[in-house]
Amino acid sequence: MRFPLPAAAALFLLLSTQAAAQTTFATITGAVMDSTGAVVPGVGITATNVETGIKTATVANQAGVYTIPQLKEGTYTLVAEAAGFAEFRVENIILAARDVRRVDIALTVGQIATQVEVSAGATLIETESARITSTQSATLLKTVPLNARWMWAFLDMAPNFVSGPEGRRFGGSRSNQANWAIDGTNFNDGDGNAIGPQANYIESYEEVKIDLANNSAEFGAVGQVTVITKRGTNQLHGTLFDYYSTPFFKARNPFQAQRPTGVLHLYGTTLSGPVYIPGVYNGKNRTFFFNSYEGNIGGVSVNELNSTVPLEPWRSGDFSGLGNR
Repeated sequence: MRFPLPAAAALFLLLSTQAAAQTTFATITGAVMDSTGAVVPGVGITATNVETGIKTATVANQAGVYTIPQLKEGTYTLVAEAAGFAEFRVENIILAARDVRRVDIALTVGQIATQVEVSAGATLIETESARITSTQSATLLKTVPLNARWMWAFLDMAPNFVSGPEGRRFGGSRSNQANWAIDGTNFNDGDGNAIGPQANYIESYEEVKIDLANNSAEFGAVGQVTVITKRGTNQLHGTLFDYYSTPFFKARNPFQAQRPTGVLHLYGTTLSGPVYIPGVYNGKNRTFFFNSYEGNIGGVSVNELNSTVPLEPWRSGDFSGLGNR
């Protein structure tokens, strides 16, 4: 039996299952005013990603309010232009995943060639929402002196996050009241914990965003961990590394006679840049690639389970005294 194309497409939509995912894009919003505080409608505003050169434009509405959504995390330059006013430029706007960044624009009368420049930097306090967030960038993930490169070691640094026998908990919640996502796609084990080797190989991470409370309606859990992977830019980049751990660098447990044994290598490499095929295609400002590989190899490790000496009766197999305790 043959189905016409429209009927087949409708059947496909009916049989499709729902996929749980959340946005990871950031937003810049604000109001446009002149030097007297009056709103200025119809102003053209452009946000440019510094690393990729991709531009996103909008126009302020009649109330002088503008919103530029669907922005990838990264560093941006914001430019506002209107006839009769000097160009307003904000450099170094650093956006994390799902940031809602407010940047109000104050226009001054002047020639088109005149510029008013402002440096923004990273958001210290997100004023557009009430959520409590801790964002850890790729630079922080690589430079913080911890005893492992696992994601869990960095999560333990976040305030109001507890990792213990009951699992990983956010803001005093239970271990199953958390959600984990990578690039907007959930990866949970059903008990509020992330699974899979991807959670431990952090060289491909651009940032880890930890929402500890007051999440927006799209997230049903108290805690939300959003992992954003790296992407290519207009510059060709590559890394080659080996995270080496040896007993010589390990501190001795004060209750043990010697340092723990075992050697561990966490190694990997990355390569990223624009897609470029000589004479065929130049992907600068348009198409990019990112590849990474990580692995580990280590020796045998010996751990003492319990160095406590048992009581004298226990050594001969007499445990009768336990019933009176």
